[in-house]
Amino acid sequence: MDDLYVECLVAKKSSPVSALIKGLVYGVTAVAVLGGLFINPLLLVVAVAGGAAIYFALPMLSVEYEYLYVSKSLTVDKIFSKEKRKNAAEYDLEKMEIFAEEGAYQLDEYKNLQTVKKDYTSADPGKDRWIMVVRNGNTVEEIYLEPNEEMINAIKNHFPRKTFYK
Repeated sequence: MDDLYVECLVAKKSSPVSALIKGLVYGVTAVAVLGGLFINPLLLVVAVAGGAAIYFALPMLSVEYEYLYVSKSLTVDKIFSKEKRKNAAEYDLEKMEIFAEEGAYQLDEYKNLQTVKKDYTSADPGKDRWIMVVRNGNTVEEIYLEPNEEMINAIKNHFPRKTFYK
């Protein structure tokens, strides 16, 4: 069978708190630059710290997830501010126990298990979420995803007895 390649991009919903943090950091940095130039040069230290926060920390507030399914393997990458990419996780779907739409009764047997939950969704309550349960040794992971129909169908074609709709 040929390798199947499907990718899906999910933008995480921006929270009001992150917008407030961005505004505060930009505002404080601008005031510190002006204050450092016209009032007290020591305020330039605050401006440099603000610039460092803008460069290093603020991109972490804008996140997108990219799911990449390549023949029985799922890779999740985080993309910060549409510039920096970081590999978040890689899953061998041969170890997957179930892939089901949230609310499917087949997930009921995993409710009382102690699992490690990983959320790679947009945090938008209007979107359909899917849960993938993967067992790695003694650890059971519950992975929350928002795949597109093409990815759902690709996984269903490879694992028809492990894929469930609600």
